[in-house]
Amino acid sequence: MAPPPPPLAASTPLLHGEFGSYPARGPRFALTLTSQALHIQRLRPKPEARPRGGLVPLAEVSGCCTLRSRSPSDSAAYFCIYTYPRGRRGARRRATRTFRADGAATYEENRAEAQRWATALTCLLRGLPLPGDGEITPDLLPRPPRLLLLVNPFGGRGLAWQWCKNHVLPMISEAGLSFNLIQTERQNHARELVQGLSLSEWDGIVTVSGDGLLHEVLNGLLDRPDWEEAVKMPVGILPCGSGNALAGAVNQHGG
Repeated sequence: MAPPPPPLAASTPLLHGEFGSYPARGPRFALTLTSQALHIQRLRPKPEARPRGGLVPLAEVSGCCTLRSRSPSDSAAYFCIYTYPRGRRGARRRATRTFRADGAATYEENRAEAQRWATALTCLLRGLPLPGDGEITPDLLPRPPRLLLLVNPFGGRGLAWQWCKNHVLPMISEAGLSFNLIQTERQNHARELVQGLSLSEWDGIVTVSGDGLLHEVLNGLLDRPDWEEAVKMPVGILPCGSGNALAGAVNQHGG
């Protein structure tokens, strides 16, 4: 087996290309992808002296996708990224950037270019290595990580389920993750579910509620006969409760 390629510097270009915008009559851009950010430079109608929004840190990107126009005469393919930049007051708002791959004569060629960028970006977001000099194709991606979402619909004064539908599920879909969602129905329901769970089927468990649901999951893992292995399961908490002190502490500790 060949040794892994050496790590790339944060500023080393991985991909570079010219794209149009959506709608099609908008400006054209030069895109450069590095291991840390997507650099966007406007080319036409006139390069910007001070580009606005020209640097998208990958830490702000939730996912990406490729799209096709509804018009059968449009041979372009589209590369869309979903971002959550931090505003002036610290809150994050969803934003999308869509770029038009139109450098080739056929849709198949343009789609391959859009998929190349989407695959490279997804690999970087998931911490997967890119081939040093090989072709970047969707075959590089393993199956999507599979998450078990546990939602307490009564959390957050009864608003947890609404927050989950409006915010959590769209972000998970944007990231290309696979998930199953279970709404808990009573106290210790999550604890019982986790006790009998086939953990090999999951890549992580995420609680969507306040602090209590996470405690149930952890206790359920510790109650299992294989608890020493079970506690290695990645567990996450999304703050949809009333106080969310534990979620705040976890996120503060994680930066």
